[in-house]
Amino acid sequence: MDKQDCKYGASCYQKNPAHKEKYRHPTKETSPTKEPEPETSSKRRSDSPVDDPTADILEDIKRCKRPATPEKDDGNREEAEQGSEYYGITRQRYTLPEVPMDVGMMSDIYDPQIEFSKKEEYKELCADPVEFIRHKFLVAMPACFNSLWEFCTGKSQDKPGEVFEKLGLRLVGPFDVLAKKFTDAKMHEPGDYLRHWRFYYDPPEFQTVLVKKGSGVHYGYWRDQPEDASGLVALNDVNKGCEIKMIGENIFDAVIHFLEHEVATTPFNKAQIATTKKSLEEFAKQHDIPLKSNEKIKARGKNVVCKTFHKAGIVVPFDRKQELGYRELLESDASLKKILARFDKIDNAADKIEFTAAMTELQPIVTGAFIAVDECDFGTALELATDLFCHGTANLHDVMKPLFITAYSQLKRPQFIAIIKSHLEDRRKGIDLDLLTK
Repeated sequence: MDKQDCKYGASCYQKNPAHKEKYRHPTKETSPTKEPEPETSSKRRSDSPVDDPTADILEDIKRCKRPATPEKDDGNREEAEQGSEYYGITRQRYTLPEVPMDVGMMSDIYDPQIEFSKKEEYKELCADPVEFIRHKFLVAMPACFNSLWEFCTGKSQDKPGEVFEKLGLRLVGPFDVLAKKFTDAKMHEPGDYLRHWRFYYDPPEFQTVLVKKGSGVHYGYWRDQPEDASGLVALNDVNKGCEIKMIGENIFDAVIHFLEHEVATTPFNKAQIATTKKSLEEFAKQHDIPLKSNEKIKARGKNVVCKTFHKAGIVVPFDRKQELGYRELLESDASLKKILARFDKIDNAADKIEFTAAMTELQPIVTGAFIAVDECDFGTALELATDLFCHGTANLHDVMKPLFITAYSQLKRPQFIAIIKSHLEDRRKGIDLDLLTK
């Protein structure tokens, strides 16, 4: 009677005589090269001899046996250094390279190569201010931004960023990049750069670039869209509230506005103020930079669909004939402010009873805004989110965040999503918002 070929062929490790009697074991020269298909344990049990009940157990144990570990085999040090071979598979032994600990740590995983790459990338960004600002602040600066830096460089080659310091005006934010203040600074998380000089009531559309020293007064670029390069500048005094005022069409208008309305005039600096203002006006004229022009502001005003609490308004695509893109909130601004006032009385954010009671009045307005989004009126969600943001109550952050994300997503303004999320994660009051001092 012909014996059935053993599935392990010449490599069979069975010592059971009954197994050898039942199966044929060809030599290595005659054994087929193709590996047999895996079989289930039940089939293996049916092939095992009946008179040896332990054969199946031994077979499984031997087949699942792990290869010897050379590193732990004191008697096989030489093999451990060269690697080990198990059924034709070679396992090399690797040693970790010595890396200085000052390379850095990345969360719980120590990866020197990634840390090194991040530092090299950071150095390259610092060498290219345009890319640094775009990469870290997620926006591009208008032409007047570089023009003002050119003016300052002409006044002081060594410290152009301090040209207006004696008058109480400080160049901040992206100007810190031009001043190379980030070159030797430690690296921070992406959200930290988005919060650099971002005041409590600054929405994503507002980017601070000038600060009146020792006060909450600050000037910044206003962008209705992240790629907006119109150069409109606005003003906010965080100590007085959320109101934002459009004051010019370029950064030179902002500096002149400061010199005319915000600078602390004394007999000792009066002449310097006049000289600085005259120099700015002459530079602007030479470079065809219009001053105190309201054409862009007026043009924008025609596209504002609602004022919002900060009064600067929001601009979204809106078809006035079909009334598509925006609809009014379910409540007026006055009624909404009364509803939001209830949240001011909730001292403890964990007071779910008071919070739930206050939400019973607000929830229909929130729901109405999301329904408006479903019907392509994206501006409604942005208006409500902005109003909640301007109200300033921290316990409303979780309510406004999905409104912001939904509105900006539909309006295709993803940069603003990153900015608002970072801001709400660490929304700080006060005027010391310089990342470089942290």
